[in-house]
Amino acid sequence: MLPLANKRELTTLVENRRAYTLSNYELNIFETYEESSLVPLQFDDLVIINMIKGKKIMHLQEKVSFDYFPGETLLLPEYTQMKIDFPEARLEAPTQCTAITIDAAKIREVLNYLNEFYPKKDSAANWSFQLDKFHFANSEELARLTNRLFQVSLSSDLCKDAIAELVLKELMIRIMQMQGLLLLDDNTTAKGNSVFEGVKQYIKDNLCEKLSVEKIAGKVGMSKSVLSRSFKNEFGISPMEFVIRARLQHAKKLLRQVDSVKEACFSSGFSDLNYFIRLFKQREGLTPGQYMGRS
Repeated sequence: MLPLANKRELTTLVENRRAYTLSNYELNIFETYEESSLVPLQFDDLVIINMIKGKKIMHLQEKVSFDYFPGETLLLPEYTQMKIDFPEARLEAPTQCTAITIDAAKIREVLNYLNEFYPKKDSAANWSFQLDKFHFANSEELARLTNRLFQVSLSSDLCKDAIAELVLKELMIRIMQMQGLLLLDDNTTAKGNSVFEGVKQYIKDNLCEKLSVEKIAGKVGMSKSVLSRSFKNEFGISPMEFVIRARLQHAKKLLRQVDSVKEACFSSGFSDLNYFIRLFKQREGLTPGQYMGRS
């Protein structure tokens, strides 16, 4: 966790800013200590925003307003106009968020490197940020990388620019992989626009079957090794992890419709009720029964 500003660093109670500038990015830490509404904010570069403490309500240009909580990331293009509400900010319970602005030349450098040395399986697609998938929950990997970037930025290490460059590059790659996964999960995505669409459709059509990488690969005309490597490069997870995610998503849908944890378990392709309950609690933070009661 990031330390709060001390009294000498406070110049305002609304979006007090501390900035740490490195060679390719700037880490901004914002804290608000009193209830406020429609506070304007805008950055000149692409920005990765992470909520650390408290709650905000975000109003973005041409987008629906939404609540913003810790554990979530926003990726916004340069010059995005924001207006922010702080409905719960107090002196004893301030909000805290970070904004990492990245130099445009660095973004181009990373994208060019990936497109040249790690081209996507779909030859018509290039590595890029998907700005329509701008709001997402952090994975463990994203949380680890952002925390590492915070540590490096605030450190006095003489080599911190070099270390930060490596961490920043990995963070950008993981965000693009996360966004690619969100696009693949999106049921509105047009069929046929990705070589992995067939993988997704086969998994969703056969959730209750005994699935394996070898079986999935055979159905889409790929070898097991090529599918595993390509899927991991594209989305940052294995095909079998995608199967688990798809089964959990289906289970969550069923838990909102039926009054039976057991039915949700077996109808989503899980064969062991105890394993399903443990996995659900691990991934969702509450048991299937608690989730069903909340729904």
